[in-house]
Amino acid sequence: MAPTTMPVDFRALFEKSPVNYLVLTPDFRIVAATDGYCRVARAERSDLIGHKLFDLMPPDPARPDAATVPQLRASLERVARSRRPDAMPVLRYDLPRPASPGQLDEKYWSTSNTPILDQNGNLLWIVYRVRDVTRSVLNPDTDESRVRLGREEDQIIARLQRANEELAQMEALRAGMVQMSRLSAIAMMASALAHDVSQPLTAARNYLSALRRRRSTFTQMQTEELMTKLALQIDRAGEIVKGLRTFMAASTTVHRPEDVASVISDAAKLADPVVRPTGAVLTQHVAPSLPRVAMDRLQIQQCLLNLIANAVAAMQNASRRAIDVSATLCDGALRIAVADTGTGLPQEIATQLDEPFATTRSINAGLGLPICRQIVKEHQGTFSVSPNAPSGTVIAFTIPLNNGRA
Repeated sequence: MAPTTMPVDFRALFEKSPVNYLVLTPDFRIVAATDGYCRVARAERSDLIGHKLFDLMPPDPARPDAATVPQLRASLERVARSRRPDAMPVLRYDLPRPASPGQLDEKYWSTSNTPILDQNGNLLWIVYRVRDVTRSVLNPDTDESRVRLGREEDQIIARLQRANEELAQMEALRAGMVQMSRLSAIAMMASALAHDVSQPLTAARNYLSALRRRRSTFTQMQTEELMTKLALQIDRAGEIVKGLRTFMAASTTVHRPEDVASVISDAAKLADPVVRPTGAVLTQHVAPSLPRVAMDRLQIQQCLLNLIANAVAAMQNASRRAIDVSATLCDGALRIAVADTGTGLPQEIATQLDEPFATTRSINAGLGLPICRQIVKEHQGTFSVSPNAPSGTVIAFTIPLNNGRA
C-alpha cells in the first residue's frame, strides 16, 4: 500500500515551537510568535500580532535610563540595512510580576536577529530570537554562566580580529586603487574612513584589555556592560569597513531594479568623511513614491561620490557651504541632481566636460566629471550642468525608466 501524505501546517508548527521566536516585517511589525516567546514574554499571541515591537517595549520602568531598547533597535536596523544576522550581548529588561501588580522580575536576555531574504536579496522578514539567561547571570558562579561568558568573549575576540583583518584589506585595496582612474575618488574616502575606523577599534582594544586584566575583580554587571560597549565599538567599525569594501570590490556591471532613496542614502554615508571636515551640510530630497529604477547601484554611487567630492572642492572659499542631492521623475526618466553653493563652474570648463581633467578644481586627478559622464552614458541617460541661483552649480543626470535593463 502506497504511503499517504498529509498537508503540513507550517504556521501551526512554528507557533507550537518551544524556541522563543518572533517574526518581524522590515519595519519591525510582529507577524508571528511562537508559544515559547509568548511564555517568556508573559504575553498572549493576540496581544503581539500586528503591533510594532517597540510599541510593546517601553523603557524599562525600573531602569528608565538603560540602553536596552536603543541597543535592540540598533541591532534590528543593522540587520535591515546589511541583510546580515546580528547577535547581541546579554541585555536586561525587567518584566511585571504576574502575582504582584506593580512589582518587577529582574530578567536577562540573550538576543539574535536573523534576516529572511527573497531570491533577489530583498528583505522579507527578520526572525527575532531571545533566550532567557536570567539564572546564569544572577548566579555567575555556575558552570553554565562561566561557559556562556567564555563563549561570548571568544565571539567578541573573533569579531575584533575580523574587523582588523578587513581594515588591513581595505588599506591594501585603497593603495592599489590610487592608480586606477575609475575609482580615484574612493582613495580619498578610504584614507578618511581608515582614520575614523581606527577610533572604535582602539576603544575596543582598550575594553578587551581591561576585561582580560581585571575580569576577576569586576562584578557580573560590570562585565556585561563592558562586553556590550566592546561589541558596539566593533560593530561600528565593521559597518564602515564593509560598506566601503562592498563598493570598492565590485568589478562587473550589474543592472537591477534599485530603491533610489537607498542608493542616495548609502552614497551620502560614504561621502560623509569628505563632507564633514569642511563644515558643509549635505541634504537629501527624494520625491515620494519613486519606482525602483534599473541601474548598476555601485556605478551610480560612484558617480554621486565624484559629484559630491567635486562640490566640496568648489565650495572651499564659499561663505555658505551646502550640498543638496535630489531625485525626481522628469519626462519618463529618473533625474538625480547635485547642487552646491560654490563659486560656480567656469564657462571654459563647462564647454570641455568631455575632456579629462575638466572639473571645478584639480580633484580626483581631474577625472571626476568625465567618469560620471561615461557612467551616465552606459545607463543611456543624459548629463547636464547649470548655474545654481544665487551661487554655485547644479550637475544633474538622468536614467530612463524604460532603458531595457530591468
